[in-house]
Amino acid sequence: MIRLTLPIIFTLISIGLFFLYIDPVYSDIRLKISERNESDNALDKSKELREVRDKLLSVYNTFSTNDIDRLEKLLPDNVDNVRLILDIDYIASTYGMRIKNVTINKKDNREVGVIGPSNKLFESVKLSFSVISPYDNFIQFIKNIEKSLRVVDITEVSLVQQGDEINNLIYEYRIGLETYWLK
Repeated sequence: MIRLTLPIIFTLISIGLFFLYIDPVYSDIRLKISERNESDNALDKSKELREVRDKLLSVYNTFSTNDIDRLEKLLPDNVDNVRLILDIDYIASTYGMRIKNVTINKKDNREVGVIGPSNKLFESVKLSFSVISPYDNFIQFIKNIEKSLRVVDITEVSLVQQGDEINNLIYEYRIGLETYWLK
């Protein structure tokens, strides 16, 4: 009888030992191995990213500070409404104009029917203002804005005649423009 029960007892002990100790320890070991592999992959990725960063930094360092300033003015990484208004006012002052009635509206980037986060890499702001000037000065002013480094789209222009003189036509121009910056 002992010859029959002893193997059954050892079999039950080994099954219990497997489920109570060996299997949990083995699962824990597999989990630690997978975590180590993930850490190794992350470390490899960080080395690759460091190499890419170093390459980009070496290219960036080849740019002169003047070029970097011009690039930042072309497409800034934040909106500086005061600087934009001062730049436009400076351009206007070269033609004897002063900007007035300035309004700023941050563009609502929510699009109808779009679900999820926006994939746009930039944002925009709408700016409108008025100037009073003869037509020729106004055209030169617009050309100067067009040639400036800051990216702007003129979205609206309206005009109202000031005064009754036919020979000296002066208009009040209402200008709307949109400018952009990186997110």
